[in-house]
Amino acid sequence: MNLFLLRHGEAEPSASTPAGRQLTESGKQEVSSVARQFASHRFTIDACYVSPALRAQQTAETFLSQLFDYPAPSTIEELSANQRAAQLMKFLEQVDAENILLVSHNPILSELLALLTKGNVEDMVILGTGELACITLDIMGLGMGTCNTILHPDSTVSIS
Repeated sequence: MNLFLLRHGEAEPSASTPAGRQLTESGKQEVSSVARQFASHRFTIDACYVSPALRAQQTAETFLSQLFDYPAPSTIEELSANQRAAQLMKFLEQVDAENILLVSHNPILSELLALLTKGNVEDMVILGTGELACITLDIMGLGMGTCNTILHPDSTVSIS
């Protein structure tokens, strides 16, 4: 299984509700840049799950619009900004897909990256806005995955 963890792009600093913050123009550019890199790697997506927050929804829309073939995104509460990675891992155990895109926030995405690759959250890599990490794993579990690729906005260099 490949998990693609995409943190939302840069969002406006405030809105009437935290979940209502929109992507800035810079945030849209970050996400488009990462989407083009993703496409150049010839990665595929079988399932896409998105946080209900507006900035995550806009990130998914912007990202997916840059790809040729993609599934319709599904909004799930497990990706909300106030959720924890352990709850998300339980959800993912039930998903029957090989290549899964998750669009959400920190700390949940950075926690998930750390738990799946290191087995703990010590010295966790913090995903920046618009960054995408790819975790490859055979079974969902602590320390069972490997992160070989992190795509950065406006960067021609990725960890591969």
